[in-house]
Amino acid sequence: MLEDNTIRAFDGNELSYEEFLKKAKSLSESGLDVYVGTDSQIIKENISIATCICFYKRGIKRNQIFHIKRKILKEKYPTLRARMLLEAYTSLEVALEIDPAVKSELIIHLDVGSDTRRNRTAKFSAELQMLVKSQGFGCAIKPDSWASSAVADKYSKT
Repeated sequence: MLEDNTIRAFDGNELSYEEFLKKAKSLSESGLDVYVGTDSQIIKENISIATCICFYKRGIKRNQIFHIKRKILKEKYPTLRARMLLEAYTSLEVALEIDPAVKSELIIHLDVGSDTRRNRTAKFSAELQMLVKSQGFGCAIKPDSWASSAVADKYSKT
């Protein structure tokens, strides 16, 4: 997944796959936790999908964000459930790819909520959390899933 896409740092600079893995290993060894989140937006006939890999620890100034972005034809994922599964599987694919390189905890942030009255994606919450946890990763949903609902959201809209 990562090797086939352009990986960019927060400042927009491109990194090769090897450079990214080296950086990921270094950042995780320095004590930063790893958060992976994906968000998608429908823009005309396409789905803009962005996945962010965030290295973060409260109180540490070396926090860093990397992202990949791609466009997919909307007709391939016609329902909200299909899009939520796409987001979850994309995050999982990235997490499985970088997991051997990182030493710290890896948590996947899902862009779903738990309140069915305020969030259309809440009905998929249990299914998607089980999917992530069954692969051995930590999981967070709204309002705690900032890597998907804030960071990746920013990139998917641009």
